[in-house]
Amino acid sequence: MDPLSDILSILKPQSHLAGLIDLGHPSAVAFPDQAGALKCNTMLSGQCWVAVEGSDTPVLVEQGDFFVLPSGRPFSIATGPSCVPEPLERLFSAPLSEQPAVVNGGGHATIASCRFTVSQVQPAHFVFMLPPIIVIPAEQAAAAQLQYLVERILDEVAAARPGGLLIAQHLSHVLLVQTLRHRHVVKDGGLGWLAALADAQLSLALAAIHEDIGRKWTLTALAEHAGMSRSVFARRFHDVVGETPMDYLTNLRMAKASDQLMTSRDTIAEVAERVGYQSENAFNTAFKRVVGSPPRQFANQFQSQPAL
Repeated sequence: MDPLSDILSILKPQSHLAGLIDLGHPSAVAFPDQAGALKCNTMLSGQCWVAVEGSDTPVLVEQGDFFVLPSGRPFSIATGPSCVPEPLERLFSAPLSEQPAVVNGGGHATIASCRFTVSQVQPAHFVFMLPPIIVIPAEQAAAAQLQYLVERILDEVAAARPGGLLIAQHLSHVLLVQTLRHRHVVKDGGLGWLAALADAQLSLALAAIHEDIGRKWTLTALAEHAGMSRSVFARRFHDVVGETPMDYLTNLRMAKASDQLMTSRDTIAEVAERVGYQSENAFNTAFKRVVGSPPRQFANQFQSQPAL
């Protein structure tokens, strides 16, 4: 399985909300921590400034632009860079999916959005590795395609036709995959696994890892897949992804192990072997270090009748 498909299969994104927000000028709204959720947005009209916690400066988003907030961090949207945001809960009592949210009379900027929640255990590591904001400018063909998908999702939700919610769910997943697919082919100096997928050499190493997670990988073997020397590969991987190749491998293994412990009745030894550990003790130690609890305890949280 290719790395993008593999990671999304672990994250298990679920679309839970689609809605509109209509901003008048001046106005600004502060959104709380999204608990690991991803938000896909399209700027239907006007322009606004988007500030994400952890980013250096607000980003101007204009009509026709498509932007994604993939890391779940608190953020704000404002009609001007000097506007002081009001907390979301003070402005709206009803969910954005139930009715358009109008701020200060509206009319200045209209944003349509879809929200995705993801698995909230170890897989969230791969969400936090995504950039704070991804913007696809209106002049790129992909922005219009993504806006079309958002509009179709909103139409299905609003029209309440038979099967509409199911169609909206499927369109939401297409939207998310298309967004990340576009992002990973753009080289813009960002960090994380998406940035590595845009690197012709590092992507080969990532593909090898995801294709055979149980292999006894070494830094030398991964460097050979990338067609680089061991030292150059290690340095570039860390610079682009933000962690070492072996740390990435360990985190991926623990994400897959977490998923299998939550969703299967396999024994710890079977899960350990599948993700590359011949020793159950070594797996237990690595799992507790990365996830925060022993695998047996972790599994018991999700299985009413533990078989481990």
